[in-house]
Amino acid sequence: MKKERINVFFAVDDNYIDFLAITLSSIIDNALDENYTYNFRVLHNGLSQKSKNRLKHFNSKRFKVSYFNVGDRLDTLERNFKLRDYYTMTTYYRLLIPDAFFTIDKALYLDCDITVLSDLSKLYKTDIGDNLVGAIADASVQIVPEFITYVNKALKIKKERYFNAGILVMNLKEMRQTHLLKRVYELSKTTAFKVAQDQDLLNVICKDRVTYVSPSWNVMPIGERAVNIDLIHYNLIYKPWKRKDIMYQEHFWHYAIKEGLEDAIKERLAEITDEYFKMEEAGMENLKKLCLYEAAHPEKYVACETINNDFIDYKLSTERREIYERIAELEKQGKFDQDVENDPPYVPLHAGDVDYFHKKLKTKAYARFYNFSSFKYFNHQIKKGRIIIDDYIGVENLKALKTGAILTCNHFNPFDSIPLHKAVKKYHRKKVLFKVIKEGNYTFPGLFGRFMRYCNTLPLANDFEVLRQMIKSVGYWMDKGYCVLIYPEQSLWWNYKKPKPTKPGAFNFAAKFNKPVVPCFITMRQTDKLNNEGDHIQAYTLHILKPIYPNPELSIKDNMKMLQEAHDAAWKNVYEETYGIKLEYSTEKAE
Repeated sequence: MKKERINVFFAVDDNYIDFLAITLSSIIDNALDENYTYNFRVLHNGLSQKSKNRLKHFNSKRFKVSYFNVGDRLDTLERNFKLRDYYTMTTYYRLLIPDAFFTIDKALYLDCDITVLSDLSKLYKTDIGDNLVGAIADASVQIVPEFITYVNKALKIKKERYFNAGILVMNLKEMRQTHLLKRVYELSKTTAFKVAQDQDLLNVICKDRVTYVSPSWNVMPIGERAVNIDLIHYNLIYKPWKRKDIMYQEHFWHYAIKEGLEDAIKERLAEITDEYFKMEEAGMENLKKLCLYEAAHPEKYVACETINNDFIDYKLSTERREIYERIAELEKQGKFDQDVENDPPYVPLHAGDVDYFHKKLKTKAYARFYNFSSFKYFNHQIKKGRIIIDDYIGVENLKALKTGAILTCNHFNPFDSIPLHKAVKKYHRKKVLFKVIKEGNYTFPGLFGRFMRYCNTLPLANDFEVLRQMIKSVGYWMDKGYCVLIYPEQSLWWNYKKPKPTKPGAFNFAAKFNKPVVPCFITMRQTDKLNNEGDHIQAYTLHILKPIYPNPELSIKDNMKMLQEAHDAAWKNVYEETYGIKLEYSTEKAE
């Protein structure tokens, strides 16, 4: 039987890496159900290599630690939120998870100030239906009068229904479909949450769409000692590395000793002064006063009452949602070469339909006119923000080319070739890019159809004679020093960020005509702008990697294999370095 993978997210910086190590140690120690594997995904903004090495020993057949750098997304977060003194931006990272990891439908989010005493798969298996989260009522809100007053009067939430956001079962699929992050941004524009910030936001956004989990999964060291404990959360000021004689501290120190961290943490504890304790106590008193002040001004929170009814316009179109679901299903099935768009029927090409070598004056004239027109059109789209290009990385690899070459690119949008066209025009000595396209694209109607026919395109075809001419034309244009773009994935998956497994065709051309392959890969940053289908517009960064040259001592077949393997490794490397996560697919392999 195939083991189910549990994705567990954490948000951390270098200062908290030791406490994450203790948390991971406790999870692994209690993960007794062998039917589950774990991917611990660490969200960070520039975590040091030393910190990453600190967690290396947790990697095994069942447990993997991967990293995701959220640095390129922080500008948007920082523009929308103002931090209180006891918060850092890391507390907001959890809001990025649904959109950043769009192939994952369910996950756990855990704070790092916890110790797990039971099998975490039990929490993950919680059936939350179509609710947004599974969560635990916040224990501190249940017993602190000022907190109770705040959530009741300001947020209009009953104390027993206000959850702690440090332990969450997340329905990522439903969060994406209801545009949770967009709702959060919109609410933050009208309402300044000063008490618990992102936790308050989540409580308001998720109101009435919460599955409440047993309190045993978020036991805090306050109030009476609990009998049933699955997870201890050293919340607020009640942390054993800051204070002595904290309730349940024995569990923390057990795993601190196991990780060899006891001495280092006790040294840190010994450095904490009475002045620090007074400062923390004063901070708690100020927080209580703030709760009462905010509760006395409920008019500031009016927007909270209607936010869940005002976002029909932000929902994805049914067609676009179906496409994302189809992508997820095809990935699970391992069918990476199938398109997900519903392409219209087309007329097959026959001999003489395409002037591959631009021998006709009409072809040359049309190519000149429509290439000029397409650049003008797409520059206008860029100016309007409908296409966003953040950067070109590795332009020196284009500048250094002395011969024609095969350029590759991942295929996720009908206009993903625009950054390549612009890069070639600006940085390549010949300034012209030819592009291999599908047969059906060549006969598109309207303006885009004319762009497809006349903007230096080389259509594939089922007709053998037409195909033969196309193959010859690829070599012809490369011999003239031009670049030819080929999509080696041979499928278009909308906004799919991972490199899909490649087909050998592009590398066959390079080996056959003894020309280099220049791997190009576009990474994406999600923007706040929405297209007319309610989907976020992505900002592109084009990575132009080092050319890979055929080996003259190898056969065409061996060169194809060598070029493809080197190319795929280069794609994988840029994906993992940019996004900070290991390249993995959800493909279900037969046992």
